[in-house]
Amino acid sequence: MVTMKDVGREAGVSAMTVSNVLRGNTNVTPETAKRVREAADKLHYRLNTTSLSARSLRVSTSRHGRNFSTIGLAIFELDRPYPSQLASLISQAAEKRGYQTVVQETRINAENERSIIERVSNQFCDGLIFSSSRLSAAEIEQLSNHRPTVLLDDDRPQQDIDTILTPSEAGAQAAIEYLWGTGKRHIGIVGGLGDNLVNAAGEDNDTSATFDINDTRHRRLMGCYNAFEKLGVQWKDVPIIATPWTDTDARKAIAGNADLVRSCDALFCMTDTTAFGVIRGLKDIGLRVPDDIAVMGFDGIEMGAIMTPSLTTVAVDIPMVAQKAVDLLIERIDDESDRERQRIVADFHIAQRESA
Repeated sequence: MVTMKDVGREAGVSAMTVSNVLRGNTNVTPETAKRVREAADKLHYRLNTTSLSARSLRVSTSRHGRNFSTIGLAIFELDRPYPSQLASLISQAAEKRGYQTVVQETRINAENERSIIERVSNQFCDGLIFSSSRLSAAEIEQLSNHRPTVLLDDDRPQQDIDTILTPSEAGAQAAIEYLWGTGKRHIGIVGGLGDNLVNAAGEDNDTSATFDINDTRHRRLMGCYNAFEKLGVQWKDVPIIATPWTDTDARKAIAGNADLVRSCDALFCMTDTTAFGVIRGLKDIGLRVPDDIAVMGFDGIEMGAIMTPSLTTVAVDIPMVAQKAVDLLIERIDDESDRERQRIVADFHIAQRESA
């Protein structure tokens, strides 16, 4: 199948320039536009006609005095605090730049992701911010007709799409080192992976994980591993409780691992939402936070500051993630050049509160 990159290669321009020409943008010189159309004809390439119709309608509407510039946001879930807060901040940042946001939920399902990208590409969207864990960068570009795209927290090796990452590895390492610095010596991890896996050092372990650094959960576990190695703690001795990253599942996991939990003096939870469930689960088994056991989360969502006890956490600069994602996307929309793609890791700090 002929792609925009093939047309761009034939015409001596970027895929973005091809997209601009074939979608009717006027920010390309007539000479370049002619060369692109000739290359497309030569290779028998045609842009999705539904997409072209949507684009033409949006441009026509804008010319009549109403600006409907729109970006798509495909995010893994909307019923949890972190992604919903991030989605809200992205929408606000986009609005300040004159863009509306269409939000879709992927549920980390490849078929959902493909369907959403195709729908967004066939609507009035000039670009896409996409939180993906199933599709390759090449497939995303192909499905989106090479519309400008920014990936969220996708650390797979790829050079074609701008990416904004949370500081999973560095943040998790800082969390373990923080707890150790407060005098905790029996630190457990909640939200790890299940059995029959191999740890980062290649040693068999009943409770450790195969580390795929391209996955958020694995990168956070790698940060924990690095911290314990630095502190001289054997990874096989670290209690790891496997659970999905939800409050209800985390609460159940505490009850189901009560004896293991009681052997710890601190628990590092892989997300703040997990930590909320852990704190409730600890109360269920008669442990007080932080008197009996300390609890620390990861994300820095607003809710953590107002709960009782307030949550000590790795506070990611979520507004930075949102702003950078929007800025990078609009730069791609406005700039036809094929500049080098950017990979930005968000800032973080330890928010010290009551729970640890």
